[in-house]
Amino acid sequence: MAESPRLKRLMNAQSTIIEKVSPVIALVPDENLKKVLSESFSESQEAVSFIEQCFQTIPRQKWSNGFLAKFFNSWKASHLKMLAIYGLSCRLQRLAFSMGEPLREKLLIAAAKNAETSHEDLGLDYNGSTHAELYDEFAGSFLEDSSWQLDSYCLPEAKEFKKWIYLNMVVEEIQQGLIANMFSEIYNHAEYSIALPAFSAFIDNHYTFSAEKRKRALYYIDAHVQDETEVGHFLVVVEALGYYNQVMGIDTNYEQAKRLFKQYLTRLGHIMRALTSRMQQEQDGAYDSSNANFAGERALV
Repeated sequence: MAESPRLKRLMNAQSTIIEKVSPVIALVPDENLKKVLSESFSESQEAVSFIEQCFQTIPRQKWSNGFLAKFFNSWKASHLKMLAIYGLSCRLQRLAFSMGEPLREKLLIAAAKNAETSHEDLGLDYNGSTHAELYDEFAGSFLEDSSWQLDSYCLPEAKEFKKWIYLNMVVEEIQQGLIANMFSEIYNHAEYSIALPAFSAFIDNHYTFSAEKRKRALYYIDAHVQDETEVGHFLVVVEALGYYNQVMGIDTNYEQAKRLFKQYLTRLGHIMRALTSRMQQEQDGAYDSSNANFAGERALV
């Protein structure tokens, strides 16, 4: 895939979350939406710093299997929301079929635009290779078996976040669901962009992977960054929101959107802060490496 000028501009940004999202926000045609997106990130700096600190800490040492299991399970819980996206698209379709033309067509377009965020995730153009499979291969590069997928390894904060995002997309007002999906995509773009150099350094500092294994280990993250995947997803949900608002004769509730954006960042900040705390405990020796669990935790098998 040839690099577009927009991709080159994004990839040349500095490695902080706000610097990664700023050129993407600039692509939004709605000035009010631009404003609340920018304000949400700048006003959530504490949560953003927790996220950045987590990825800055990852390359520092070779972490135990116990920590890696917690990281990979909990990080996965904050991504791969295909079921929620499908549910939101179904809601739009159901609403569309309750209306006559031309409103029906516009709502079906909104549903199709929203569903487009799962094309790569489902492997539609990649021989059926899903992003869930790529994630499992990513985790499997560092862990010998799939026991990291046990629910016991998922942090409470990550479980809560997964439930929260699902409810926002399939239970709350449809506009709120679209806003939640939209924000997840711009956030994911920034997070993957800082995660890629973090895990690249982690491998280079502490593992002896072959060039091919290194490439495969990083492919899940790299696919989201190099192919501008999440940026495209964000912009297509912005379009879906526009179609929905037009049909319903409403404006975006910017106050509600900003509140959701900040809650999203705060909740993710709690996850990353908890993961960083565990890395710091391990660095300080408050860890039982014999059973790959933190001191005081029951051994998981």
